[in-house]
Amino acid sequence: MSVQVILENHEVVLKITGWTALASLRKEIKIPYASIKNVQTGNFDFPWGAVKRAGISVPYGYKAGNFLHKGQKYFLSFHDSTQVVMLDLKDSEFDKVVIQSQAPEELVDLISKNCSYL
Repeated sequence: MSVQVILENHEVVLKITGWTALASLRKEIKIPYASIKNVQTGNFDFPWGAVKRAGISVPYGYKAGNFLHKGQKYFLSFHDSTQVVMLDLKDSEFDKVVIQSQAPEELVDLISKNCSYL
């Protein structure tokens, strides 16, 4: 995977590698638990009107990088839109973060446990 998720005491750290790091022009994103409004798994419908700021978008495939859609900022990294974890954020660089996980339900549970208000 091109994004490794590290759950620290006060934040989620996304370590970005490979093509995703190259496409998004970054190697790390830190998300304080207090910034997470919602975390869920499911099928992510990529907004086709989204504008790439720095990223890769292959039809029916790989999406990675920074995107803008209707004034909202997205960070995406996935091949399979049905195996993702979606974070809705407040007071953050991004409004939504969508990353692929081999065990999305488990990751959602772990993140939720660190967000006592969810």
